[in-house]
Amino acid sequence: MRIKLRHIILLFLLAFVLAARLSEQIGEWYSTVLYPLTSSALSWLVSWIPFSLEELVVVVAVVLLILIIVSGHVRRESLKNICFRSLELVLWVYVWFYIGWGCNYYRESIYSRCDVERQEYDDAVFREFLSDYSNDLNCVFEVLPDDSLVIDQSKLETDVKSGFSAVSKSYGLASPRRWQHPKLLLFNDLYSSVGVLGFVGPFFCETQMNADLLPDQLPFVYAHEYSHLLGVSSEDEANFWGYVICTGSDIPQVRYSGYYSILPYVLVNASRVLSEEEYRSFVSSVNPEIIAQYNSQREYWNDKYSKTLGRIQSAAYNAFLKGNKVSSGTASYLEVIDMIISFGVSLK
Repeated sequence: MRIKLRHIILLFLLAFVLAARLSEQIGEWYSTVLYPLTSSALSWLVSWIPFSLEELVVVVAVVLLILIIVSGHVRRESLKNICFRSLELVLWVYVWFYIGWGCNYYRESIYSRCDVERQEYDDAVFREFLSDYSNDLNCVFEVLPDDSLVIDQSKLETDVKSGFSAVSKSYGLASPRRWQHPKLLLFNDLYSSVGVLGFVGPFFCETQMNADLLPDQLPFVYAHEYSHLLGVSSEDEANFWGYVICTGSDIPQVRYSGYYSILPYVLVNASRVLSEEEYRSFVSSVNPEIIAQYNSQREYWNDKYSKTLGRIQSAAYNAFLKGNKVSSGTASYLEVIDMIISFGVSLK
């Protein structure tokens, strides 16, 4: 149990993670200076592998932890030594998580980074938003190709990366890299059963996409997850970028995915502030085919969803977000509408 060089390095990295957690300035420095370098290097290192390594890291870590405990008992090591080695492994995984990506949770909010004031709720502004949104959603739907919503994967990647490349540096995002491609999940059915459509892995900075995604969801989810890869931590901001990048596309399927994918958040927000009659009127303003598509999509995912596993995953992720300074937890997904209105994103 002598202190070795790796222990000193580990303590230094732990100190940095703690400093980033306590200081938004350090967190922002990490996101804009250190993270672009580490994420580029890590994603390049495994870019040739077609499947996600993130899940394997967790599995290997668990197996190693079990081996440390079992081998320690077999060799009759002291309990103190077993605990020390186990703790070291856990701390290395913890550090890898936060240095690899997790310190993005501690950066400044997009409002602070861009010096934009978050707008207080205004009834007239929100109603105008609803009117513009339904009109534009309907218009985009009408120009969709008749044959299919499916879009070539390479074409989608090029389009989304081009959109992010055009974003001003003032937003504090890392630059897209040509070798960053979405990976296949090893346990895809498990993610579908808990409603996870995609995620960014912190260990090798890989974007994972659920293979069960429907064509109208794929562009938005990809842009959402790719924004995470570029340093976005909050889910509301990731939804914001998914919306901005997709609705700004010249490809009809991508543009439609941007409008269509925030429909659930629009409906929830509208149901909270409109009377029952007004809410029904808003829903009826949306093309019935879109509403039918939305209801079909809900049934599609409900058939795959496990209530038991879903509740566990939701509770765990909610606690995780709150533990990483996202005070609203999973409710932050709904805040995308506030962001769209506050930044004055055009719906035209």
